Amino acid sequence: MKKHTRKRLIITIDGPSGAGKSTLARMLSKTLGYAYIDTGAMYRGIAYAFKNKRRDMGVDEFLEHLSIRFDFTDNTRVFLEDREISDEIRAPEVSLLASSLSQKRSVRQYLTKTQREIGKDGGIVMEGRDTGSIVFPDADIKFYLDADPEDRARRRHLEFRSKGIDTGLAEVKKDMLQRDKNDSERSIAPLVIPEGAVYVDTTGIDIRGVFDILLKHVKEKGRL
Repeated sequence: MKKHTRKRLIITIDGPSGAGKSTLARMLSKTLGYAYIDTGAMYRGIAYAFKNKRRDMGVDEFLEHLSIRFDFTDNTRVFLEDREISDEIRAPEVSLLASSLSQKRSVRQYLTKTQREIGKDGGIVMEGRDTGSIVFPDADIKFYLDADPEDRARRRHLEFRSKGIDTGLAEVKKDMLQRDKNDSERSIAPLVIPEGAVYVDTTGIDIRGVFDILLKHVKEKGRL
């Protein structure tokens, strides 16, 4: 896949929890008129389904029988056997299970194939942890967002509170650091700064300020 052969770009945004990926990807996709692809929601959807599977079912058998659907036309929506589970997948325990399952080769292959199919024609802003390194290594524009762990934990804590999830800041930070460790040390598609990615430290910068940085790069690199 050669760069700039599509009329509409493939843009990836990677980074750890709480760095602002979701909010910024959503803002950028809306501004560009692109689809916003939340790969984290896809892994959480798999994790939620796995958590509620038959006890005797292994991962491979589970994937063979999985009936899950993702809708990215507006906000990210996830459906398990036609029942919407978009809110349920945001629970902290589901996020931790998603991090664990993401280390399974069969799970990554299942979702990487799905993500490539969704984004192959461009016109997407895809965010996650391996979108620019594994899913679309030849993406037109790649970003890596990061921030101080304390800052990221506070953001994630506020996000949970806004959704009515009652989790203490200390617990949020502990779970976040554990997920960072899992994602960075896994042997399959670890969290890394993708080759050629623009690194942006969002610590202490408001969302609008970071958005302006990203949009500036898109206009320059994407020739918009």
